[in-house]
Amino acid sequence: MKRPDQMSRTAILVEAALMMALAFGLSLIPHLSLPLGGSISWFSTLPILMVSFRHGLKWGLGTATVYSLLQAMQGMDSILYCKTLGAMVLCVLLDYILAYAILGFAGPLANRFKNRTVGLTAGVVITGFGRFLCSFISGLVVGGENLEPGTTVWTVSFTHRMLPT
Repeated sequence: MKRPDQMSRTAILVEAALMMALAFGLSLIPHLSLPLGGSISWFSTLPILMVSFRHGLKWGLGTATVYSLLQAMQGMDSILYCKTLGAMVLCVLLDYILAYAILGFAGPLANRFKNRTVGLTAGVVITGFGRFLCSFISGLVVGGENLEPGTTVWTVSFTHRMLPT
């Protein structure tokens, strides 16, 4: 097998497509559904992270962005709790497009560390935190529309978005 830096663009494109298919399949495995929409799927982002680790920012970001569009199409029912068109657009941008595109930065983040294990761990943790921030901000923006009495938008957004999907 060739090293990633010796692979043709076609081979990398095929690998990225296969990783997206694997990630999409993993996202369909039964998981935890959240009350205000969204869900937690445990390992579906790992194939996307692998593309970023193996092929860098350009391929990682491209793969993650296309995957975000697939996830947005799969999860459109989770934006139905948004009451306005603007909230729906922000929800799609923050919960899907930006949250998944961030995964493309895992490889370049990992490369900043001399120790490969530390770099991989840092890439996963930092991009996971970035995804959480996107979801948390989305919860702040649209979460106020669905508050129950006695709760705050900060609490609902944090508890609902605590685990990345």
